[in-house]
Amino acid sequence: MKPVYVIQGANSAMARAVVALNPDARFVLMCENPLSYSPDAEHIALQGSPFDEDFLKQSVQTGLEKFQALNGYAHFSGSILLKPLHLTRADEWQDVMGRHVTTAFLGLKAVLPTFRQQGHGSCVLISSTAARIGLQNHEAIAAAKGALEALVRSCAATYAPVRFNAVAAGLTRSRMSQRIVDNENSLKASLNLQAIQALSEPEDPAQTVSFLLGQQSRMITGQVIATDGGLSVTKRMG
Repeated sequence: MKPVYVIQGANSAMARAVVALNPDARFVLMCENPLSYSPDAEHIALQGSPFDEDFLKQSVQTGLEKFQALNGYAHFSGSILLKPLHLTRADEWQDVMGRHVTTAFLGLKAVLPTFRQQGHGSCVLISSTAARIGLQNHEAIAAAKGALEALVRSCAATYAPVRFNAVAAGLTRSRMSQRIVDNENSLKASLNLQAIQALSEPEDPAQTVSFLLGQQSRMITGQVIATDGGLSVTKRMG
């Protein structure tokens, strides 16, 4: 039987890579804007606000009615704000926390009743190296991703045997990171901090997300796995 995965934030580059890497899976693709790619006919694509609890619950129900079971959930909703704390407006702070933490909270609330009833399910959230080490001008995003990592650990304890893990990505090529990637000096400075001095492609963290969604990782829960080229655990001397 093909696994069925619910994807929140399906327009993200990582989400699209997860879909491409799992041709034998079926997906419930939830996105705020029209889906930017053409999914397989077996998949379901649904458009609505990630802050709309009724939309999220109905999307999960639609997937359950069509596929009869759900195996995993991955959360890709988010944003990037690179500003020092003293220049960050309150509304910008709230937007970052909302788009990362609140949308994950609402997405998990939507899928958890099914996973708990089934007695299984895998939930994967996307974190960042910024939650693991101090990076300049990352206060808002670091706080949001740190909250997601704490959420993963607490949920793993509360809702076992349902599994919860996170992938802490480094700088990855995407629409949101384009301003950094397209700036030669910014890109060079970022890559020089890593042991593996290569820009991560969306497929890199997507491989780890796919692994955590699947049954091959059935004994892994409450973990944060980094795909950051060693940035969070190594220090280059030159």
